[in-house]
Amino acid sequence: MTRPFLPAVGALAAAYCLLALLLALIDPLALYPWGVSPQLKADSDYSMESTPYLVDAVAKDPGFDTLFIGGSTGHLYTPQMMEEILPNTRRAFNLSYGSPSAADRAAVAGLILRYSHARHFILEADWPYIVPAQDQRTAEAFPLYLYDDKWWNDLRDVNLQTIKLSLAVLRGNPLWISSWGKTLEQEKYRKRYEAVQSAASIARLAAIIARHKAGVDAPSALTCDAMDTIGAGLVPWVRALSQRGAQVDLVVPPYSWMIYYQAGEPGGSSHRPTLLNDVLLMRRCVVQAVERIPGVRVFAFDDDSAISGDFRHYVDSGHLYDPGAGRYILQSIAAGEHRLTPDNIETKNAEIRSNVIHYQLTGDTNGIPRQ
Repeated sequence: MTRPFLPAVGALAAAYCLLALLLALIDPLALYPWGVSPQLKADSDYSMESTPYLVDAVAKDPGFDTLFIGGSTGHLYTPQMMEEILPNTRRAFNLSYGSPSAADRAAVAGLILRYSHARHFILEADWPYIVPAQDQRTAEAFPLYLYDDKWWNDLRDVNLQTIKLSLAVLRGNPLWISSWGKTLEQEKYRKRYEAVQSAASIARLAAIIARHKAGVDAPSALTCDAMDTIGAGLVPWVRALSQRGAQVDLVVPPYSWMIYYQAGEPGGSSHRPTLLNDVLLMRRCVVQAVERIPGVRVFAFDDDSAISGDFRHYVDSGHLYDPGAGRYILQSIAAGEHRLTPDNIETKNAEIRSNVIHYQLTGDTNGIPRQ
């Protein structure tokens, strides 16, 4: 019996294999030892969605001296800000991406340690570090398959995006496509900011504070050992960077104090009534874990009422929107201010706890407590 469709299937399979081979030879994402050595855009017009595809290219570019690596809370800090504010920074890049987990953090750390020549690293110590590694899941948008040594996994990236990137670099253009730009991302954030800062939204958030005022200080049931991604993930990475002489600055993201009240709302993805004391414990655990590693500092700004206490800076309860606040944070890091140390961690934690407990959100002060 003849099967007329077999030649067509064979032709398609052959065409796919040839395309995959061609894309691998061009290697626009700098995955292999060969390829075209892609150049990155000078204006760093890259959205968070593009960042996971850029780690190889950034790590293998010896020109970068400063790297910021974090989650969506870190995307505010542009390379231009870092180059202008941070000392000894001529060329910086922000490798922050959304919803980091233990597995993808380890993959990114592995590439950075293997290839990067940067001398200054700013790493976020964000609240997901309170979650045990076994309970963390890599976001579907993160291409973890590109980070292993199995070349056949890379076949999953034979798609229109990689074709467009290959054409761009073959033409001598930067590694960039329009869907990777910040324009749509910034427009989305602008609309979200307008919505969350509306009178109706402020009233709704104020009601959430009222509902959870009595329970916001719920005790944590965690221990430093339970936060295993600190000891098994963050600390080895930091120690390895330190051992090669890099300056490492850990930054606890300045969450709005509103986030601890929203965490008490049932049914939400961020429902965690103990979040306040979980985060305070995490801060202490991080400080204790890195205190003896040379060249490592810990910074935190969530005890500053002018930032975390003023909701006008935020696009939601967890993400800064005001670039002025971002610049102030980088300036403070450059000056060595707002550090967390073993000597002040308890005092700083007590300040945050008190500020959160007394926090109010109103239309005129928008969350700046008046005492």
